[in-house]
Amino acid sequence: MLTMRVGGSWSKARPASARPAALPWDGTTALVVEAQAAWRRAVGHDLEAAAGWSAVPSRDRASVQGWGQAGAADCEQLAGLWGAVPAKDCGVVGRWDHTIRPRDVRLRLIYNPMPARKDVQVGCPSRRVDDYGPRRNAAAAVQASLYVPGPGPLAFNFGGRPYFPPTSPLVFFSFQYMPPAPRIQPVDSSSRVRWQDARRLNAQARLPWGRARVLDGPLTGIEYVDYPGPVKPLPEPPTDPTILDTYMIANTVNLVVLPSRTPIEAKNVRIGLDADSFSWKFSADIFTKAALDLVAPGEDGAKEIELDINGWTWVLLVEGYSRQLKFPTEAYSIKGATRTQLLASPYAPLRTGLNAAPITARQAATEQLLFTGFSIVWDAETVGPADWTFPAGALSYQSQTAMQVIARIAETVGAVVRPARAADELEVRPRYPVPPWEWGQIDAPIDRIIPPAMMTALGGEWTPQPAWNACYVSGTSHGVSMLVRRAGTAGDNPAPDVFDDWITGQEANRARGVHELSKGGNIEIVGVSIPLFPFADDHGVGLVLPAQLCRVPEESGAWVGLCLAVDIAAEGTGASRVQQQLRLERHF
Repeated sequence: MLTMRVGGSWSKARPASARPAALPWDGTTALVVEAQAAWRRAVGHDLEAAAGWSAVPSRDRASVQGWGQAGAADCEQLAGLWGAVPAKDCGVVGRWDHTIRPRDVRLRLIYNPMPARKDVQVGCPSRRVDDYGPRRNAAAAVQASLYVPGPGPLAFNFGGRPYFPPTSPLVFFSFQYMPPAPRIQPVDSSSRVRWQDARRLNAQARLPWGRARVLDGPLTGIEYVDYPGPVKPLPEPPTDPTILDTYMIANTVNLVVLPSRTPIEAKNVRIGLDADSFSWKFSADIFTKAALDLVAPGEDGAKEIELDINGWTWVLLVEGYSRQLKFPTEAYSIKGATRTQLLASPYAPLRTGLNAAPITARQAATEQLLFTGFSIVWDAETVGPADWTFPAGALSYQSQTAMQVIARIAETVGAVVRPARAADELEVRPRYPVPPWEWGQIDAPIDRIIPPAMMTALGGEWTPQPAWNACYVSGTSHGVSMLVRRAGTAGDNPAPDVFDDWITGQEANRARGVHELSKGGNIEIVGVSIPLFPFADDHGVGLVLPAQLCRVPEESGAWVGLCLAVDIAAEGTGASRVQQQLRLERHF
């Protein structure tokens, strides 16, 4: 926009004053300045005309006396008239609150017009953005709207410098351009891509679709003409024990103090483990006060001892002792547990944790054993239980020991924590390796075979449960809900619903549902007593551990039971008698 402002008159100049200038816009000559004398101050006779506005004549001043001070009598009469405002005037005060009249409001709207009707319907001062309009280039719009002088009198040349008008010119030019403000155009309006936090995956260590499940097992290499698919070999069953008329076992029971390996004479040694415990429990009686001083806990904590029964070895912590002195006899007893007790109270510190990133259950259990010297065995691909993922913020615990957290993780999917006998190691495995309705199949994973000829005692207790065939399993804040139904049934007899904060994956839902269904049905708890065969004896039963499946080939029919607990008792001294007492869960 070009703006011109001229400070002088533009009337036609007289011939005597007209002179050509060197340039059309050159400075004004002295002769033109003289022509501006018509705009100088008025002559003296104009000033005389101002006398009409002089002071008021003297006759007017005389009238001022009419406004003099009132007399004293007038003041006394009028003094009471200007007292306090009557009460009726107080009620008129409210009339001055609303000073704006409707006509004033209309006048105000002239200088502040209301938005257009379409904006009033929207209800907000902002308008809709230009979602799908053509893209605009602000720099190109400014460049296109610039004024470019053409050939003629008005030819500007700034010499590559910006133009700044003088401080007080007669004529100046304004090159300012105010482009219209276009509506906002979102950059990604047409793509409609949702932006959210990316998932944190370690692509080098873990496949995005999880670990593969071993279904067919190792191939046998056998080729069949009419079957092109893979062949799954049957699992190798345990070796059948040798049935003899008489079994001669020379039992050995040795108890030594570590690390000096000083032997201790003991009697009535008992050690056992059940499926719900994470350490072997031990107790024994010793004879002398000197032996007690070797194993009694002191300032350095619990003492370690090693127990060997027929070649089966345990490393134990002596946690406490008791003594009874009665003349002329004395009796001492000690008790303890395996080293996995160090991960629990009162040895392990309490912890509070919350996962900030997704983590698997196996990683969470392994993390609890950092800097403890212990390790964990979790074969999720072949033995089980299945592994699952905790989303960020799902694995939360407060004031828990490391063993409590690991046991809680295992319990979430119906698994147990089985400790090692003489090593700093834990094993997580399902309580039911396979559901009870699959125990009679030929490919059931049988761990031990217990022939009746080796039993020294057999008993049972009938404990029936409802025959559940469905279970609803769900997480709380995270995870999914799943109805686990036994295949081939209608699912019309559901077990109690299960809700767990740490069930955050479908694998966990299925494993927990199968575990709950496995606890139902007609159940008998069978008690079996068998000898503890030596460790190197391949013809005997060996040591039976909890969560192992055992087949009992009775004459009436073979059946399979799940080991719930094992207790080993070595009674007497010297050539003591060693018995292995088992509790088996049998399903009908």
